Amino acid sequence: MRVTVVGADRPLGASLASGLREGFEVAAIGAGEVADIEGYGQVDLLERTAMDAALAGGEAVVYTAAFDPETQDEHTLLDEAARGVYVALTAAVAAGVGRMVLISRLDLLRDYPEEYVVNAQWNPLPRAEAVSLAPMMAEMVGREIARMGKVEVCCLRLGEIGAETTVDDALEAVRAALVEERSGHSWSLAHVASSGRFAGGRG
Repeated sequence: MRVTVVGADRPLGASLASGLREGFEVAAIGAGEVADIEGYGQVDLLERTAMDAALAGGEAVVYTAAFDPETQDEHTLLDEAARGVYVALTAAVAAGVGRMVLISRLDLLRDYPEEYVVNAQWNPLPRAEAVSLAPMMAEMVGREIARMGKVEVCCLRLGEIGAETTVDDALEAVRAALVEERSGHSWSLAHVASSGRFAGGRG
């Protein structure tokens, strides 16, 4: 399977792109000029023509760019999260890509009381700030495009890498999402936590 990892210029994306090379044919792309991964290609993630070319011939996309934002500017952060996923998914549909694994954040559930056992069926509680709203917007765009029925989107919410979610567990979850049988549902959501309050609420 040929998989395009979007956001490979950032820590999580680079780790996933490297790990997925065992068993998959991986294309690693991102917005940055350089990345610490062999064969990396710089692509304007907000430009549809560029993404059309980057995703041509692919079978699946792992979208990590919304997990590791590189800006603190609120307008840019929200634009990159929502428009980035929109451009990637519409390009994927046009290219005939069947599946996207969208990486989001467990931070969306963090404001529930500590004693609650929270799983993927619970509604997000984003805060009124861009860094919290950005992953929510990415999820909303992914869900609505998936519901058109032309591409499957599996959204994986991860905790803080190295603290709540290990890279190995994230990689295992992405691998599983890429190869699982089509379920008939165009949108699915799961939590990936190795330890901490969310580890008991997988689903």
